[in-house]
This record gives sequence, structure tokens and C-alpha cells, in this order.
Amino acid sequence: MFRCQLCQSVVPAGTRSTKVILVTREKTYGERGGGGRDAARGGFRKRGGGGRRNASPKKNYDKGGQGTEIVREAMACPRCAEDHQRKLDQEAAAVAIANETVE
Repeated sequence: MFRCQLCQSVVPAGTRSTKVILVTREKTYGERGGGGRDAARGGFRKRGGGGRRNASPKKNYDKGGQGTEIVREAMACPRCAEDHQRKLDQEAAAVAIANETVE
């Protein structure tokens, strides 16, 4: 049993909740990883004279990029989740029609 965060109604027990994304924003991610002396050798350092390698995995390099991240989401009942999805689909269709008109 939970309370829908969109319509504020109490949902009966056994009903699954759905998380709906309300607000997103554009995000630019910087580069991560890379660099360092061990990266050129595959990220491992030899230990001792036995030639065994360190158990730590290779560090991956991430060049970063652009994407979106969730700012706000809500736990919704199935009816509100369906209404929210329908509204998003209608907005996407309106944008597609507007883009066709411009071209």
C-alpha cells in the first residue's frame, strides 16, 4: 500500500507502483580515468619476482560527453502513470508536427 505522489490517493495493497520522470536536465560530463604510468601497461603492476599480476582490474578511460539526468521523479499509481505517459506522447507528437511544418 502506498500513496500516489501525483493524485495523492492511497493505492490498494498488491498494486505495483511506477516511477515517472517529471523533470530532466541536460548535463555535460567531463572525462574520467586514463592517465598515469600504469595505464600504458594495461593498468597492472607486477609484484615481486614471480611475475604475478595485481588482482585489481584495468582502469577504463571515459572521455565524457553529454546526456540527460533526472531532476525529479514521482512514485505513481498505474492510472496516473498511464495518463502521464499519454501526455508525454501527445507532446512528442505535437513537436514532431511542428518540426514537419517548419521544414
